[in-house]
Amino acid sequence: MSPTRSGYKELGLELFEPLQDQPRKSRWPPMADEKKDEGAGDPIKILLEEALERQRNAMMDSFAQILQRLPRSDTSASNSYSGNDTPFKVQVNFEIPIFEGQIDADAVDKWLNLLDGYFSVHEFSSREKIVFALLKAVPHVKDWWKTYCEQKDESTGSLFSAAPTWNEFRDAIKEQYYPVKSYEDKYIKWTTLRQGRDQDVPEFTNIFHTLRTQLGIKDFELHLVLKYRDCLHRYI
Repeated sequence: MSPTRSGYKELGLELFEPLQDQPRKSRWPPMADEKKDEGAGDPIKILLEEALERQRNAMMDSFAQILQRLPRSDTSASNSYSGNDTPFKVQVNFEIPIFEGQIDADAVDKWLNLLDGYFSVHEFSSREKIVFALLKAVPHVKDWWKTYCEQKDESTGSLFSAAPTWNEFRDAIKEQYYPVKSYEDKYIKWTTLRQGRDQDVPEFTNIFHTLRTQLGIKDFELHLVLKYRDCLHRYI
């Protein structure tokens, strides 16, 4: 027979009741407290951070020195171009022949087109363009231009004191060195221009724009579109 609680007490033994309401504690210590200050005051970590900081500062110094060595663009030239700094300069070689002053519309147009291409790369004023063009012409063309300026304005007695625009120079050259009735012939060709039976669209488009440029036609865009469309084949 099992002894009762009083019997255990008579024998000098004491019974303990289990702790049912107390939460069980893990026998492993919490890791959060251990990792809370992990690395704080670690000399290796401090040395690593200092080394990374020195490396970053050295890279920034090198980058600043590279920027200082880069050439700076001329603000006056860049502002005249697009309002922003020009990223680079284009190096283009133009072979501009000497204009002989011959009465030839094709020769005049070719010479002026080459000059326009050259001026599209180099920023010249109208006066500089005209002077450069005259340097690429035979002497009698320069004499003609001086006489032309004197007749236009009696007060202008010197070539370099005249102040015409480049477009005025172009028009005067065409008027002087185009063959007689050349403009009239081209204008008639322009008004009667039609796409040929076996002519492809790129070839016709080139002729269309060439004639428009030679004649100096500056109509509204819609008018040119309608003109171009009417010149094409009906099935296009």
